[in-house]
Amino acid sequence: MGSGSPPASPARSQKRSSCQFVGKYVEDKDAVQGNIFWLPPKAELPEKAVRRAHGKGIVEEGIYNHPIVVVSRPDDERNIVHFHLITSFQGKKLHEVYSKNNEFHASRRSWYLPIYPTPHHPDATSKKAKKRHPTLDLARNAVLRWDSYVNLRHVYKIDWSHLKPYTNPDTPSNIEYRFERESMIRMLAKGKLLTTYETGTQFRSPITVQIPTSQATDHGQSVFQSPRSETASVSSSEHSVLSPLPQWDFLGLGNGRVGVTQRPPSEPPDPNKHIDGISRVGETCMLQYSSKWLKVLSFGLLGDSGATKISSPSL
Repeated sequence: MGSGSPPASPARSQKRSSCQFVGKYVEDKDAVQGNIFWLPPKAELPEKAVRRAHGKGIVEEGIYNHPIVVVSRPDDERNIVHFHLITSFQGKKLHEVYSKNNEFHASRRSWYLPIYPTPHHPDATSKKAKKRHPTLDLARNAVLRWDSYVNLRHVYKIDWSHLKPYTNPDTPSNIEYRFERESMIRMLAKGKLLTTYETGTQFRSPITVQIPTSQATDHGQSVFQSPRSETASVSSSEHSVLSPLPQWDFLGLGNGRVGVTQRPPSEPPDPNKHIDGISRVGETCMLQYSSKWLKVLSFGLLGDSGATKISSPSL
């Protein structure tokens, strides 16, 4: 370990709270790899709600009432998520908890990865060492309330419905907390080296798609994309952990994505029919072409083709 201590992180609120979630529920679509939730106190959970997903040993009492990060939602256990614990060490830094320059403390330090803006890992003293002990980043510049570390040594599992949303009262505008894709890949790779744990085939919740109803058209075409806000839902296929993770960053139009162009029907379509290869979700919306309104079906992603387009010739 280096002789100097890691630089201090930005100042944060000094008031600590044992409970940092709002009384809301986790939704099925959010129970995916990389998302951060709150594990409630043991007294608020059913008996043996938390078990080990990998390895042997008891479930330590100290894991409860902490934030956690989902590392897997197995396809063969769709109501279950596997997770790592996130700890703030009660305000201490990793080099303060394991401060000795011996093999035991070095081994214990290797179990943890810091989450920005927590100071870098105390053993990340060279370019090569920083690759072994990377600092993890949250998506969209979100930050946790305290300087925190992911404990890679233990993998637990729980029914995701028992989890609570994580919130940081210091940044109330943030409504989701998840690791960015590159950090998630590094976390899983490091965890595999330490424990041999592998995530396996993942269950992917339906991705929701927004149907814009008052979006300006470009060259006479209205483009249907799939941003984070949503109104309709479509199902998607399985994926591997090292394939693109099931996050909303990777949806929408991109290079090589093909749109489908379709003339508006002369009369409102039959909602019970499958029209010209367009998948019906079961929702409808109103689109305005010139001075007329048409009732059309809402629809989602067509396989791997990405978003869908509808042409809007003059009526």
